[in-house]
Amino acid sequence: MIDHPAQAAAAPVGPAIVTSAGPAIAALLAGPPPTAYRAKPQAPPRAPALDGTLLCDAYLLQQVARLRPSGAIVVEEAPSSRAAIHDHLPIIARDTFYTCASGGLGHGLPAAIGVALARPTERVIAFLGDGSSMYAIQGLWTAAQLDMPITFIIANNGRYEALEQFGRHFALDNVVGTKLPRIDFVALAQGLGMAATRVDHTDALDAALRTAFAAPGPMLLDVTIS
Repeated sequence: MIDHPAQAAAAPVGPAIVTSAGPAIAALLAGPPPTAYRAKPQAPPRAPALDGTLLCDAYLLQQVARLRPSGAIVVEEAPSSRAAIHDHLPIIARDTFYTCASGGLGHGLPAAIGVALARPTERVIAFLGDGSSMYAIQGLWTAAQLDMPITFIIANNGRYEALEQFGRHFALDNVVGTKLPRIDFVALAQGLGMAATRVDHTDALDAALRTAFAAPGPMLLDVTIS
């Protein structure tokens, strides 16, 4: 239903009814009650398991999914890893995944702190790209000062990969200002009062994740991915 004839004429599918809100609501209320619909539960598709030959975002997310504490809340801002998140980080409990629909650059790190403030008895996992994290890196100081149970995982590929993906899509020969070399997230976290460690090969990943997930307070993992 819509109140503009031109927009109704341009409806891509199905019939369109031109009306204003009052008559439309009255007609709906006078009609038969809606039919209850229950979708059949379906098991999420499972991506093939990765063997750890390569430390990539998909393998990192696979191991996060395997080792995360029960009921842990994931807050995500890693745009170039969205496909890997869908394939390797299933969300299996209600209200345990938070992200931004579009355009909210830098929301992820402070959002993780906000979720931890609202749900202080639960483990929060902030999965962040290196570029995304730099918009509000000072939030680590707040997490450290308040001793929040947050595991910050930086998927560090040394670049704004989402922008480089746009560049490849539009056949741009040179995408300017997308490289992020030599950012030491371990030093940044430690300088802001937080425990941190770097992971640059798969053999060390599981132990680092277990340590970070078991820590009573916040901890940051700077994971170098390909």
